[in-house]
Amino acid sequence: MECLGETRCKTPHSTLEKVCKRILPTGVHRFLFGPLSEFPVVRHLTGAVFGALSGVGLFFGLLLNITMTAVQRVVVGCVFVGLCSLGGMFSSLFRCSVLLMFPSMIGSQGRTFLMVFVLHGLYHGPIANIQHNVQDVASSMGCNIDLQITHSKVMWRMLTEPYVQVVQEIVNDSDEFQEVSQNVSKKFQKIRDEVMGRFGYDSLGKESVHTANSTQEEYVEKTRARCDYVVQQGISRCQDWFSTKWKECMNTIQAPLINNFLCIPMQFHFLCDIMRVMTSWCTEKIPVEGNFGQTFDKLNYSINRLAEHFTTNVVLKNLEQQSVFGVNVLQNFSKELSRVFQEKAVIAEKIAGVINFLLSFTFITVFTSAFGYVRQFCRDIHFDNVYITTYFRQIDARRKRAGKRHLLPLKKAEQESLINPWSLFIHPSELMPVIVGFLQVATLALFVCVLLAVDGILYNIFDLIRRHTFTTYSVTSVQHADIVIGGDSMLARLLRKTIGAFNTSSNLDMQSSNLHCLPQPHALSQSNYLWIFLPLLLMCLMCCLQVYTNRLRRVITTFYFPKREKKRILFLYNLQIQKRISFIDRQRYRLRNQKQTFITVLSVLLALLRRVGCRLHWCWVCDRFVKQKQAVHCSSVGCTVIYCQQCWTDLGNICYACFPHNNRCGPQDNGSDSDVYYDC
Repeated sequence: MECLGETRCKTPHSTLEKVCKRILPTGVHRFLFGPLSEFPVVRHLTGAVFGALSGVGLFFGLLLNITMTAVQRVVVGCVFVGLCSLGGMFSSLFRCSVLLMFPSMIGSQGRTFLMVFVLHGLYHGPIANIQHNVQDVASSMGCNIDLQITHSKVMWRMLTEPYVQVVQEIVNDSDEFQEVSQNVSKKFQKIRDEVMGRFGYDSLGKESVHTANSTQEEYVEKTRARCDYVVQQGISRCQDWFSTKWKECMNTIQAPLINNFLCIPMQFHFLCDIMRVMTSWCTEKIPVEGNFGQTFDKLNYSINRLAEHFTTNVVLKNLEQQSVFGVNVLQNFSKELSRVFQEKAVIAEKIAGVINFLLSFTFITVFTSAFGYVRQFCRDIHFDNVYITTYFRQIDARRKRAGKRHLLPLKKAEQESLINPWSLFIHPSELMPVIVGFLQVATLALFVCVLLAVDGILYNIFDLIRRHTFTTYSVTSVQHADIVIGGDSMLARLLRKTIGAFNTSSNLDMQSSNLHCLPQPHALSQSNYLWIFLPLLLMCLMCCLQVYTNRLRRVITTFYFPKREKKRILFLYNLQIQKRISFIDRQRYRLRNQKQTFITVLSVLLALLRRVGCRLHWCWVCDRFVKQKQAVHCSSVGCTVIYCQQCWTDLGNICYACFPHNNRCGPQDNGSDSDVYYDC
């Protein structure tokens, strides 16, 4: 019995141990799979070297992206590597966790790391390229605005300089202009006296002349009064002339009666009254224009203002312009845009730092996930304990040779709960993480494609703008004004002092282009696409490989904790034996409840499918679809339960969905409690 026990203990319980025993020397095999009490010094040194190498790798993965000075990086690196060396020397848990990082990197944690890495590539690729191209176009717009402002300033200067010169000349000639204006006022005084004076008529009985409401009415009344006065004076002079001529005629002719007869025409002074006809003409047709009074008032006001003290000075007022997009257009628009983009660049650098920190943090989650797997493996006997391992098969083979109850091959209904680690097919329990992983990759790929499409569209638009917005500016201005005012009158001299100042001439011919303002958009390089799509392809590959790497985690953990794995396999085998014993009772209970609920819910749907000629067959025990030729229908009336051939055989050719509950006939599992528990 002792020899048999020793043989059993020396038999490799794992495939890894079998392979190592065949290809490795005996000493190396004993060092790897022997008791920990053997080779203690070599084990500690090997663990220290392994911990140091692991620490170097972990340091570059964790702390390389964190901003530190060179001295701080060296100090922290030495301390970190030293701690990892101690962990590798004394802790199997640490060594196992480090090795588990490799399969974890191919699993969901590795996909998370690659996802952040893709985001890092997107930020430094299309996002940075979009930002650069938009900034380039904005700078081009600012350069064009500065160019237009410069041209506008030149044109405005050419337009305003003549007027400034005119005003300056008027300022320089202000004294002479003052003298001329005073002469004008003096000479206009005669006209003012003529219009406003009270002469040329008899003021007696002309109160209406002085009570007029306006200059026009007053001047009309004065003109009428002067007309009447002239007519009255003509009549008086005519009568005086007749009286004078009468006296002269009487003095010339001395003969009485004869002189009266001959001088009688000199008595026709009534003929002078014929001049009274002019009175009605003066009333009706006064030679005064309708706007004479208004014109005189304005002219009189202007002359009075002109006669005042004349002073001139030039005041240039700088008006505050409204800002466009928060930038004063009179300032350098390009510099202002550069300042704004520099502020945005600081924010972008902070975001890049956050992404780098996330890379390090994601790497930390890989280590913590591996460490958590080892802890659960050692604490929870149910955790990831679903594999048909080599030791599981050894136990089953021994029981089979001993004639006891055994499990292999598994029943079809039991295959869903146990996984064959050497099978290349994905177990249904392993399928959901794969689907979730593919959905994550598809979502990220869609986002990447949209972002790359936006970058490509913007690049094409900006390149089109660059190729079709080249503009040549030609600013040409010829200004020549020559106003000649002849004469030596007062008005001529006044006009020469004012309007004559506009005699200016200037020429401008400026050629420029916006070649230096055109945008220069950048396209993504092949390396950018490579650093984006290569991680995506790796993530897709990881989704397929994570099933097998997850199985590899148990192998690595078993290498470091073989006794714990032995207990886990014994527990799993004993649990499956108990389930096999209660297989019939569990299926009977499951089938009866499933029939009561499932048929009620899907009866309508199944009836509709049968009407259209579509018949679905699946086994009610293993829940797998069955071909119509291989389906076994229950022969009981009203029972619609279908079985596959293997499950029907496992149930002893009895339909427990309609079998009486108290009938215990059929196949029974005989065995005692001693058959249930097995130990080595």
